[in-house]
Amino acid sequence: MKHYKISIHIPFYIDDNYKDRFLVLKKVCKNYLRLSKNARIFVHTNKFLKKNSKKIKFIQHNLQNEHPYKLTWKCRKLMQSQKKDFDIFIYGEDDVIFSKINFKYWLKYKDICNNNYNLGFLRTEINKKSKELHLTDQISKIKYYITINNNKFAKLESSYSGFWIYYKDEFQNFLKTKFWNFNWKWTTTAGILLVREMSAIGWHGENLNGQYMNRYRATVIPLINNRIHKSSLIKHASNKYANHPAGLYGTIKINEILSNNLKIFKDCNFLCRVILRLKFKIYSLVRFNFKNLIRC
Repeated sequence: MKHYKISIHIPFYIDDNYKDRFLVLKKVCKNYLRLSKNARIFVHTNKFLKKNSKKIKFIQHNLQNEHPYKLTWKCRKLMQSQKKDFDIFIYGEDDVIFSKINFKYWLKYKDICNNNYNLGFLRTEINKKSKELHLTDQISKIKYYITINNNKFAKLESSYSGFWIYYKDEFQNFLKTKFWNFNWKWTTTAGILLVREMSAIGWHGENLNGQYMNRYRATVIPLINNRIHKSSLIKHASNKYANHPAGLYGTIKINEILSNNLKIFKDCNFLCRVILRLKFKIYSLVRFNFKNLIRC
């Protein structure tokens, strides 16, 4: 395998109970360093940690007057300055374990997707009771498939996986968009601030508060013998969703993610997206006024 120059950036928030999470971070970094002898890791923290090594650098950021979630965006200035120095750029949360198997899968299928589709990954956790593998980010079954260059792909309902990876030409195009710099809010309809998640979505988000990134038609995963490609599975080390008693996420098992009768995915055209955006804004406005009416 070619020894790619890989820039990996990980935000790591330090609180009173960070030591257990630091053990997970070490495992995360160990897996990243296996990708290439030219892999370099930059860990972004809110407090000083004297842990630098030849291939791992810890960078402290002052968050005194900022929301703690903004730490996830502090890496972008350095990443942008590295745009000509590396072949591949990765941003990952501190509990996402990306392996060499995942990397080979990405190298094999990213070009098959022909730049119109984002090659996806599925974060997984183990349910402690059943010992079965659950998915953390998919809350409904996959309903659609796409055929690309005679390869069959499943169209994911959610493109989120807690990290992103782009080759340098795609990364440099990403830098030119408004989505590179965080200058607009992303919240759920419940008003939950998702600053951290917005950074981890990269450039492959779909409907974000009625806004479309418009880079990819969909996020997809190859199907092998009508099953999800195993190399697309990445480990979510915190294991907090599959074992939460009242969770919405982490409830779908990997062997139950595909609907019985997959349908061909038809791309939503521009007019369709405009209508969806208007519907979302109307819904948000009505919901906001209704909440204020109840308070009165």
